[in-house]
Amino acid sequence: MNFSGIKLFRIFGIEINLDYSWFIAFFLITITLAEGFYPSIYPDSPKLNYYLVSILSAFALFISVLLHELSHSLVAIRYGIPVKDIYLFIFGGVALFQDEPKTSSQEFKIALAGPLMSFFLASLFFTIVSFYPKNDLFNGFLNYVFMVNFFLGAFNLIPAFPLDGGRIFRSILWHKYGILKATEIASKLGNIFGIILILIGIFSLFTGNVVNGIWLSFLGFFIKRASREALMSTKLNYILSKFRVENIMNVMNPVPAQLPLLEFITYERPITRLYPVLLKDGRILFLDTRDLTTIPYYKQEELTLTDVAKPIDIYVSPDERLSRAYSYMRKNNLEEIPVKYNNTFLGILRRSDIEDIITRFLRDINESSNHRRR
Repeated sequence: MNFSGIKLFRIFGIEINLDYSWFIAFFLITITLAEGFYPSIYPDSPKLNYYLVSILSAFALFISVLLHELSHSLVAIRYGIPVKDIYLFIFGGVALFQDEPKTSSQEFKIALAGPLMSFFLASLFFTIVSFYPKNDLFNGFLNYVFMVNFFLGAFNLIPAFPLDGGRIFRSILWHKYGILKATEIASKLGNIFGIILILIGIFSLFTGNVVNGIWLSFLGFFIKRASREALMSTKLNYILSKFRVENIMNVMNPVPAQLPLLEFITYERPITRLYPVLLKDGRILFLDTRDLTTIPYYKQEELTLTDVAKPIDIYVSPDERLSRAYSYMRKNNLEEIPVKYNNTFLGILRRSDIEDIITRFLRDINESSNHRRR
């Protein structure tokens, strides 16, 4: 899924981001707690205190979700799976892995780490609240954090992909059916669970429970969509993990930088948008052929490739897994990227070539499934 938002900080090398939808959750949680939850339990406190404790509670939920996702991430990193970002949004959080787990055992342990952290925090706050005065408003805050972490752990154990329970369920099926079939089964359960939440939400709306109805409906739509996208993501990683960048890159020889631009336009037939240009000192610049449309014809006679080529600092290695390279290109909205090995230019990797492979393999998978049904 695509998220956008505010970069907060880095921890263990992971970028922590706050999706803009989180502010909606922060506002709704604060209002709900300050106007309903806390006044119903502690009716004699000043209204300002209700809002202060409610704001603190919303931040406590933020930290609880962050620790939940960090637990997933640290176990994934331990198994060599890069995690560059964690996004916190209206329905919780998500850690963005650059690769799928390599075994069912890794999947099981990574998925279980989040709920275990939530249950640990729930146990910690349950112990603290047992010793804190019962008639104090702060006791309500401690109870809230206990309940939040308990339900965060319990909800995520529901076997509906891509929730943690769905991933645990997938890891159990993985050993018997393989990663693709296991993901399809777990994704169907996630889709069914999403539909159930939507129906419960609609029922709540008609029975007058508007806030719960809206929350459940949106949550159901989110899980339904996430299960479908997680299935597609697994298929992409499965397909592309069979290839390395060197298998499909376009091998190219750089052209001399002193070549007149008009001669390049007249005689060259670039197969990529980025074209390597070799300087006299051995450095490589890149001509983006899209820039040529902005240069008037009368100026093209005066220019050489040196005048229009630019340096590009980002690149991929030829032995990089294609799944990781594709993930990087999608995240950074790149259509093409240079391929280098020890600072030696080798060629250009095109996103369209990767997507051609994906299309072909998905077609083969669908045709194979249709034959089995017959």
